[in-house]
Amino acid sequence: MSSGSILRSSAALLGCSLIFHGVAHSAEGNPSSFSLVEALRRAEAGNPALHAQAYATRSTDALIAQAGARPNPALSIALENFAGSGAFRGFDGVETTVQLGQVFERGGKRAKRVAVARSGREIASQEFAVRRAELLAAAAAAYVDVLTANSRTEQTARSLALARETAGVISTHVQAASTSSVESARARAALATARAEHTRAESTRAQTYASLAATWGGPPDDLPRLPGLPQVPGALPDREALLAQLSSHPRNELHQATIDARRAELQLARSTSAQDVTVAGGLRSLRASGDAAFVAGVSVPIAFRNQNEGAIRSARETLAGAEQSTRALDAELRAAFSAAWEALLLAHTVARDLRADALPAMEEALVIVRRAHTQGEASLLDVLDAHRALNWLNRDVLEAEAAFAAALVRLDSLTDPTFPLTSAFLSRR
Repeated sequence: MSSGSILRSSAALLGCSLIFHGVAHSAEGNPSSFSLVEALRRAEAGNPALHAQAYATRSTDALIAQAGARPNPALSIALENFAGSGAFRGFDGVETTVQLGQVFERGGKRAKRVAVARSGREIASQEFAVRRAELLAAAAAAYVDVLTANSRTEQTARSLALARETAGVISTHVQAASTSSVESARARAALATARAEHTRAESTRAQTYASLAATWGGPPDDLPRLPGLPQVPGALPDREALLAQLSSHPRNELHQATIDARRAELQLARSTSAQDVTVAGGLRSLRASGDAAFVAGVSVPIAFRNQNEGAIRSARETLAGAEQSTRALDAELRAAFSAAWEALLLAHTVARDLRADALPAMEEALVIVRRAHTQGEASLLDVLDAHRALNWLNRDVLEAEAAFAAALVRLDSLTDPTFPLTSAFLSRR
């Protein structure tokens, strides 16, 4: 092959690789209609663990009904004056008393039991809300992982195409005795490395699809092909507005429900110090005379040994502990918010700076090296090294954009369960 043909093949290769790098964010084609909102809807509707949690919430209704039940009446039958001596020998003088007794609860015990049961239902409801929020956060993170894996797979596909073309061109140069076999060996090694990276990227992409589908218990084959990640936006969301929404986090609601339940338990414990009254009435039959008479009685426990002070003190301390942990939960949520915001800020800055400064400079350097190569002042491997540097820079950009998306998911999971920030970012095409 002539040197002119070799140069033309080199130029074609280099022009093709420039096109590959130019479509880094458009190689996936049109965005899929399977949006983040649809993924969240599927997860909420189909997740088996969330459905199981719903049964626990509904079971508390039965406990409320049970707590409102009144004490059952008691029937007592007493036999007196029999199997004795003298006139009471045998059953001639037996007296039979039949009574019906009813316990009347004092201190509002029944109402307070119902209050405790209702607080248990509220806790179960808020636990369901927390579990739902955790599931939606996992689904959103899995969706972002899929888009990241798609972008990464497209990058490795472009690298593999470039390495394959490079190996072919250098092989042609070797045959024409215009380059050394060392360059050919380096090109073959680069090709093998690019092939392995692409294989790993495809495997990771398949795993992310499976993880996303698992959030609603479905097979990954049902998922359409999704796009890659978009570029980061120019502006960040309002930090103070997001921070103000932190108080509505489901864990705060669960914590408040727990405090209310502990307060209701304390009130119930205090009510037990009021002694219940048992009222009984019935009929007494005297066999010897054949007469009968009504009987009645009232009984009240004398509480001088056990006034339930231990249970009251325990309930009081439990309530105090729940109230004290409010500050700890608030600090924990604020720390999580701060970490997510700092991650978002860092990823946004890195991605924007790399796209605004580093990428144009690296592309300009590639053009200069290509020009030097056509003038015989640089080798083909110099050009390929510049291409590889540009490819690594594109990977850094993708990592920053992936970190930005992941931080958005974390912020949304802390402030709004509908994930508006993440949805708005992913809709930027």
